[in-house]
Amino acid sequence: MHTFAPKSFASHWRLIAGLLPWLLAGCASAGYQMPDLSLDSLFSSDQAAARDQPVANIGITHCDQLTTHEDDWDRVKGISPVEGEDIDIASAIAACEKALAEHPGHRRLQAELARAYAEAFRYDEAFRLSGQAAEAGSLYALIQQGHAYRYGRGTPKDIDKAVNAYQRAAKAGHVGAMNYLGSTLYQRDGWGDRSKAKSWYRKSADAGDATGMANFAQLLVIDGKQEEAFPWFQRAAQQGNAFALQQIGTYYAVGGEPAIKAPYTALSYFEKAVKKGRPSASVKAAKLFIQEAGDTNSHLNESERQAKVLYWVKYGMPTLSTRQ
Repeated sequence: MHTFAPKSFASHWRLIAGLLPWLLAGCASAGYQMPDLSLDSLFSSDQAAARDQPVANIGITHCDQLTTHEDDWDRVKGISPVEGEDIDIASAIAACEKALAEHPGHRRLQAELARAYAEAFRYDEAFRLSGQAAEAGSLYALIQQGHAYRYGRGTPKDIDKAVNAYQRAAKAGHVGAMNYLGSTLYQRDGWGDRSKAKSWYRKSADAGDATGMANFAQLLVIDGKQEEAFPWFQRAAQQGNAFALQQIGTYYAVGGEPAIKAPYTALSYFEKAVKKGRPSASVKAAKLFIQEAGDTNSHLNESERQAKVLYWVKYGMPTLSTRQ
C-alpha cells in the first residue's frame, strides 16, 4: 500500500496551495462555476441542491412587495414578509402574473404567484406553479406542495405525500418545514407515536427557532413533563412567540412547580400574548377574575371584578380575524 512521507505530503500541499488561486481564476475567466466547498454544502443533498441553483437576480418586483413569505429562502433582502390576511389578492395576482411573464420560469415568482392563487382559492393553478418552483429548487415551494397535499388543495389529500414534501425541505435545514413536518406527523400518528413529531420539533428548537421550541415544549407537556417544558417555553417567549407567552402565563396562573402562582405576572404574559396575535390569551386573563369570585382575599368588589372580565374579553377582540 502506498503511503506519503510527511515531507512529501507537506510539499504536495504547498504546491496545490500555490496553484489554487491560478486554477480558480482560470475557471472563472473560462466561465466555469466552481462547486461550493463550504461545510454548509455538506449539510444535506437537498440543501446543497437548493443553494447550487441560484435565482436570477431580477431585483425587487411589485410581486415581491405584495406576496413575499417569511418561509421563502429566495425572498429579496429588505422586503418585509406579508401576512396572508394583509395580501391584496387582486393586485398581487396581477403583479405576479406580469412579473412572471417578464421572467419566465423564475422560481421565486412562481412560488409567489402560487401563494396569491392559493389566497384566491385558485388551488389548481397554485399547485401547478408551486410544483414547477419546487422542481427548480425552491424549498418554500416544497412547503407549499406539502400544504396542498395535507389539506387537499388542488390535489387529492394525501398525508404521506405531504410528509414527503415537508421532509425534503426539512432535511435541507429549513426550520419552518421542520415544524410543518412535526405537526403533520403528529396529525398522522397522533397519540400512538409522537416520537417522530417530537424529534423534528426538537431539531427546529435546537436550531434556535421559537416556534420549534414552543411546539417541542407542548409535546413535553402532553407527556406530563411540565417542568422540563417550562424553560423551552421561556426561551420561545423571550423571542416573542405568542403561544409560549400564553403558556408561561398559564404556569403563573395555575401555580405549582416550576412556577409559583402569581396572577398579575400571569396577566402580563397574557397581555403580551394578545399583542403578538394570540386573542385566546385574553380569555385566559378574564378567567383569572372569574375565578376570583370565590376568593375571600380578593381586593376587588363584584362590579370591579365584572368590569375586569369584560375588559379582558374585549381586549382580545380586535386581533380576531374573520378571514378564512
